[in-house]
Amino acid sequence: MRAPQPEPPIPGSFATPSLLAWIVNGKYVMSLPLYRIEADLKACGATISRQDMANWMMNVHARWLAKVHERMKVELLSHVRIHADETTVQVLKEPNREAKKKSRMWLFCSARCDVPVYVFEYHETRRKGVAQEFLAGWSGTLTTDGYKPYFNLGNPNIANTACLVHVRRYFAQIVKIAGGGAKAASAASVALEARRRIDAMFQGRLQVRRHGAGCQEGRPRRGAPPAHGGLRGGWARASFP
Repeated sequence: MRAPQPEPPIPGSFATPSLLAWIVNGKYVMSLPLYRIEADLKACGATISRQDMANWMMNVHARWLAKVHERMKVELLSHVRIHADETTVQVLKEPNREAKKKSRMWLFCSARCDVPVYVFEYHETRRKGVAQEFLAGWSGTLTTDGYKPYFNLGNPNIANTACLVHVRRYFAQIVKIAGGGAKAASAASVALEARRRIDAMFQGRLQVRRHGAGCQEGRPRRGAPPAHGGLRGGWARASFP
């Protein structure tokens, strides 16, 4: 008696679920190129070409991971807070595109106090249409760096907030141009005061995290310093009319 053989995850292929999972983990979690995985398998006595593994990875994406990606996007767009950023990537042997040209990997993710969702999307350009298409129909608070197109998406239901790390850089640059902290202090520099207030906010948040305080329903727990208490109020209005 022989039990019937289970259906393979990829029809016509000998790849088992565990083998596919191992290759996915090696390539995308451990950042191993397929030629190294090929060499590792060969050292164990298994001859599997990198071409076969590449075809398997495309099959895995088309059959399962693309559906997971879409479900994660639906979940993320149900949140009222989203963070977005993008970075350059280089793609070799991309059809009709020189390898020296820079492409972009975009990231849209949930806020720290929400269910963690990270959605990566590859695009050839940095055009604002990428963010417009991803966030079409969404309403909420979008936190980004100083890239201007994020603040001009044409969606009145999106409230933009700037990343304080990037905001601090501008003030720090002004202080540096002014000759450093000592000279800026002697001139009662507004930029120096703004930098100090942002640093104090970061330090306060760090202390809150160390003591286990977090967010609940989008609001800091009791004892947590207000998110922008160091800049809001009379000082900010008087300094930046």
